[in-house]
Amino acid sequence: MTLDPRLVGAFRARIANPLYWRRAHQCLRCYSREALATPDGCAALVDHMSTVMNVPLTPGQRAGAVNWLYAQRIDPRHPWHQARMWSVVHGA
Repeated sequence: MTLDPRLVGAFRARIANPLYWRRAHQCLRCYSREALATPDGCAALVDHMSTVMNVPLTPGQRAGAVNWLYAQRIDPRHPWHQARMWSVVHGA
């Protein structure tokens, strides 16, 4: 599964702004591994990030992002997982 390149680009552009970076970090930190172990929890995070970052999503982009995030099995509070997710955001 891959993310929509336009969606990733929009999030990368926003996160380059320190104000949005802080919002994104706070948003990610408020979700637990258990919450992201379900598709509903992943959907909540995707919707929250979209709102916080002011990036509108199409239904297809949202579904793709939820499926991708669910497949990653991340723990946003674990340092290694945080680094892995930030590398996706920063294009590394």
